[in-house]
Amino acid sequence: MYIKIHRGTTQIGGNLIEIGTAQTRILFDAGANLPPLDEKGSKDSIEIEGLTCGKPAFDWVFLSHHHNDHCGLVDRILPGIPILSGEETHRILDVISDFTDSPRPEIYLHFKSGQPIQLDDIRVTPIGVDHSAVDAHMFLIQAEGKSVLYTGDYRVTAQIPAQIRQLLGGQKLDVLISEGTNIRVEKQSSNTPQNEKQVEQRAFELMKQHGGTVFVLCSSTNEERIRAMHRAAKAAGRAVCEDLFLTAVRTQREENTLRFVAHYTSEKETPRTYAYFQRCFERRELLSAGSLAKLPGEKVIFVRTSMLPCLKNYLACRPDEKNLLIYSIWQGYRETRPVNDLLDFCDSYGIDVADLHCSGHAYRNAIQELIGVLNPQALIPIHCEAQDREQFKALHPNCLMVRDGERWEV
Repeated sequence: MYIKIHRGTTQIGGNLIEIGTAQTRILFDAGANLPPLDEKGSKDSIEIEGLTCGKPAFDWVFLSHHHNDHCGLVDRILPGIPILSGEETHRILDVISDFTDSPRPEIYLHFKSGQPIQLDDIRVTPIGVDHSAVDAHMFLIQAEGKSVLYTGDYRVTAQIPAQIRQLLGGQKLDVLISEGTNIRVEKQSSNTPQNEKQVEQRAFELMKQHGGTVFVLCSSTNEERIRAMHRAAKAAGRAVCEDLFLTAVRTQREENTLRFVAHYTSEKETPRTYAYFQRCFERRELLSAGSLAKLPGEKVIFVRTSMLPCLKNYLACRPDEKNLLIYSIWQGYRETRPVNDLLDFCDSYGIDVADLHCSGHAYRNAIQELIGVLNPQALIPIHCEAQDREQFKALHPNCLMVRDGERWEV
């Protein structure tokens, strides 16, 4: 059994983890590079023989979750290589592809947490984890009497160590491949929410303090964050407003939610998006920005950076309101042009901005706890900045600084 990390040992995102035997080759995650914050040169040109070019040489591909840095290369995987994902991951990727008019992913099989899959001589068990993406998984890979755990992205472990020990059946974990996005940070500061419950409480306080409209900038696929905002809005007596994309990407449909159209759709020009519009329209669920603005009562409106024309129309109908934007995404996005444009827009319209976010990734103390409980024979750090890899050495006596493209025998 071997491990070959094609990419991910010295960067956050772009994960491409190969684990195999002489008989079977499996890729875990087909991640695209995170785009540079200045948005220049963002095309990911990586080629892997047998995966994206040449003759198919991989037997299976597993996707840990739907974030682009873990599945963004899925449309470049050679035909004939089966792709596996969680059912909800597949559905969300389909919705995103419809709204972006990109190829739909060809998913061969849906897996479920805790249910092992035997693929030739390798046994793979997906393990559901808490992350800022619904349907995220770790993978326990077992072959030739060896066991490897690849964490994917995770925030807290809860019952996971006990579940892994049960799956190992008394055997020792040989290798832990752990993400380290926040490895340098011991824990969140006391002023930063530690979990979604604390995000909810602070959001409620902000919604009660402001009398106008509260806009929320967060990932449309961060379901736990969206539910927290819904609960906060309900407690504050505010109506929640979701646009067509957010309505389509979510499975949960809370009562008393207003739905609106932020972008033009056409049966001829955007037929895949129009299909979602038509279903909602037939149920009389959709409003225009102008109609939404004219409705009485205080609102919470989920927004994205592409909605500036829609927001202009909305605010034109409510010129005297004092409004608030809750900024609920990673601070680094403030350096990107789209987020900068939105924040400049808020400044020009006198919209206050409040930061309210908690990370979807484990902090150093949580990573250390997982390592301590599982006590693997070897540790391989991935999904962290190059200068932060050394931080892992203090957490395990056998920390392997594997390089991209290097094959390591388990």
